[in-house]
Amino acid sequence: MATMSATATIAETREYNVKKAVPVILLLFLLCLVIDNSFKIISVDMAKDFNISATMVSWQATLAGLMIGIGAVVYAALADTISIKRLFAVGIILICVGSILGYIFQHSFILVVLSRIIQTAGLASAETLYVIFVTKHLPANEQKKFLGLSTSSFALSQVIGALTGGYISTYFHWTTLFLVPLITLLFLPYILKYLPNEERKSGSIDVVGLVLIAAISASLLLYITDFNFLYLLGFVAAIVLFLLYISKNSKAFIGISFFKNKQFLSTLAITFIIYSIQLAYIFLFPFLLEKIYHLKLDTISLLLIPGYVLAAVIGALSGKTAKLMGTRQCITIAMAGITISLLVGAFFIQSSVIVFVISMIIFASSFAFMYAPLIDSCVGTIAKEKSGTAVGFFNLTINVACSIGIAYTAAMLDHPSMKGTFLGYINNPNISLYSNILLVLSIITVCCLTLYWVLIGRFSNAKN
Repeated sequence: MATMSATATIAETREYNVKKAVPVILLLFLLCLVIDNSFKIISVDMAKDFNISATMVSWQATLAGLMIGIGAVVYAALADTISIKRLFAVGIILICVGSILGYIFQHSFILVVLSRIIQTAGLASAETLYVIFVTKHLPANEQKKFLGLSTSSFALSQVIGALTGGYISTYFHWTTLFLVPLITLLFLPYILKYLPNEERKSGSIDVVGLVLIAAISASLLLYITDFNFLYLLGFVAAIVLFLLYISKNSKAFIGISFFKNKQFLSTLAITFIIYSIQLAYIFLFPFLLEKIYHLKLDTISLLLIPGYVLAAVIGALSGKTAKLMGTRQCITIAMAGITISLLVGAFFIQSSVIVFVISMIIFASSFAFMYAPLIDSCVGTIAKEKSGTAVGFFNLTINVACSIGIAYTAAMLDHPSMKGTFLGYINNPNISLYSNILLVLSIITVCCLTLYWVLIGRFSNAKN
């Protein structure tokens, strides 16, 4: 009896520690998202300080985004063999090392980019490991609540990140942002204390598969930046090698069967195109308002808040709405909303700053409205036992797409031909540049919507 009582006490203590750990790692998860979002808005000031082009400065965001996408897959794979406690500790160390290096070597853009890569290799740990910890250690009836909080954290981090980046860059200096992530060190004692010790299991990570994904992404980024035919050949070669590799290797992190599923592949293609638009506009936003309306980053960050707040509310309701309206209708409405938001900015670019507040409200809300039905459309065609892999690759696709979107927007910002007058009533070449980019982004969105209807929408019924 005494042994049973002791065992029950140990189990209760463990459950108590796990529940105490969840708020800590949720707060760390939120902070990591805030850090990443704060660095996305400071590209304008960074470009001025280093006297570099938009294309060059975009690398600090594109490579960081790519690292977060690949890092998420790596941490998910490592969590099967290494304890989550250790992985969180490694993540925090990488965040702090990258941040310290970034602050020390703030006068070298190349070293700043390398520091950001190290930093985001650590930031990637929080998002993935939080979800794994919740699903692994909490009772099934409590998991949805804490997974729902992670969705809210995404929206909240956009608001806090925009304000943090804008105000620190305006009233201190953008390099001061490298000191903010050091706060993560305060979480380390709590993680070591409250997270359970897990037995090390045998297993391996698909290094070759991830390297090939990195090669595909990097070659595409380089091609968009420089339009060198050799980079395009490298991109095609990397895709061929990746498909050959996963078709021959049964232990690859994603199987070839996923790419034989036409709807899964079609949904991934649509996801890639539309999510390249998301960060394309957010990257362009501060450049546009600074150049045309001469606003500082603190004011620009405030203008983003209404859109992000409404997006958080709509995102929380998007799952229920998709069930009532159907996936097809929700995705169509969302893409139409994205198109309208971009066209409003393009046609009324000289009217008022209010135009861009409205444009960003429609834009952010449309993306929030689309996420749940789009991922449901992607995972719905995959067997349940493989849904985790499908979601992981879906999120990796989004991260890579966002990096590509920043890259091609930066390339358009630096291309002289984009200053031509597409709209007759705009005579200023600098204003034409931003209006034209918004028009191009709207055309890409319309093409994506058309592609969705051709490949998926017309084959689904009203409730799918």
